[in-house]
Amino acid sequence: MSDAGPKRDESQFVQRLLDALSEETNRTILTALDEPTSVAEVVEESGIPMSTVYRRLDVLNELDLVTEHVSIDAEKGRYRRYERNVSRVSIAVDERGGLRTRVERPNGEPDESVTWGPPAG
Repeated sequence: MSDAGPKRDESQFVQRLLDALSEETNRTILTALDEPTSVAEVVEESGIPMSTVYRRLDVLNELDLVTEHVSIDAEKGRYRRYERNVSRVSIAVDERGGLRTRVERPNGEPDESVTWGPPAG
């Protein structure tokens, strides 16, 4: 059995992370989420359309760059608030030409490092 699966997953994660962070809309949303914030509040602060905010939050959530909090309010009912789950992202090129990404988490949560190297051959 080949170990190409984990390498492919790491490569896809690095690519998705770089793609997500390269989007100005995603960076704007991440900036707005320094505390639990509703989608409506993000829309009001940023001027980004609500449907776009929801789509982008799905991507950021899949990459674990935001945390989703579900709340229940007597007047509002059930609603979601989102908070940034990253304090720093660093990217470095190692001695073999591979990319090393490090996602640092707030509040002492474990950091995540992923390395992607060029295909052997």
